[in-house]
Amino acid sequence: MPWLPPPLTVTQKGKFGLVWTVKMKNTLLASTALVLSVGAAAAADFTMADTGHDHSITLSGDARMGVTNDKWPYDLNFTSRARVEFTGSGETDGGLGFGFSFRADNAGGAADGTAGSVHISQGGHKLAMGDVDSASEAAVGNVSGVGLTGLGDRNDTLHFLPDDTPSALYSYTGGALSFNVGIDGNGGGSDGLGEAYSLGAKFDGGSWHVAAGYENYESNSDKWFLGGGVELGSVMFKVVHGDWKGFGIHETDTAASIDLTAGATTFTAFVNHFDSDLGGADHYGLGVSHDLGGGASLVAGVVDSRYEGEVIWDAGISMDF
Repeated sequence: MPWLPPPLTVTQKGKFGLVWTVKMKNTLLASTALVLSVGAAAAADFTMADTGHDHSITLSGDARMGVTNDKWPYDLNFTSRARVEFTGSGETDGGLGFGFSFRADNAGGAADGTAGSVHISQGGHKLAMGDVDSASEAAVGNVSGVGLTGLGDRNDTLHFLPDDTPSALYSYTGGALSFNVGIDGNGGGSDGLGEAYSLGAKFDGGSWHVAAGYENYESNSDKWFLGGGVELGSVMFKVVHGDWKGFGIHETDTAASIDLTAGATTFTAFVNHFDSDLGGADHYGLGVSHDLGGGASLVAGVVDSRYEGEVIWDAGISMDF
């Protein structure tokens, strides 16, 4: 086994006289380079000298590469993407946890609350602000999707409260039961704070769960969600139903998926039926993922949707770091 230097501790006096200490772990090489191990996030721990509490900044990421024909004129094309995410955490003297999370490509939005999120937490309570899910989406979620790129995410039952707006999400988890309350800040044309809100609840029984959610938008429209799932050995089944009324229009959205795992390979299928007074659509998807180990997987998917000009598909390798 090669020799590793002991953890390096550097204490400096920063702005306003604040003294901070950086402890570099043996998994990091501290000098002119920072070596990251594939398949595991790298972390730098900070011990605040004035309180003695540990703080951390974690660097992680994901990437993909492959081929796809999911865009007009439906010719074969390459697809690739690489993203880096920063996550920070700390704790106050009173035991209040706090932290943040944002992707490097969204750093500008994270600075004004339209991307990433910041949170405080204690016990089972958590309050997050930024580009957070609605309370109903956090509780109910969606059925399983397919493909390397998501292929339009036709598995989603649309939660209509907008993303990319400064919003707040309060969550409480106590045992198997969790509750969520969300308030949209000023997105989607709403007049201001509280003009759009959402509620959600979930009971997690381990191998099964049930959930319900509600979204209200400017008192003119509302949407209800019901969802559930059950795991039977190597098979996972999920279903989500949404019902929306507003502005004189009635829409329903019902989706179901099944995941079958055989060793390192998972096969997925979903169906999503959308019905509206303005017209409807059916979406079907099939996919497969084979775990190569170390955070890499071979992934392929195919989707047939009324919203597409023809059947679309993709295939390639996904990577988590």
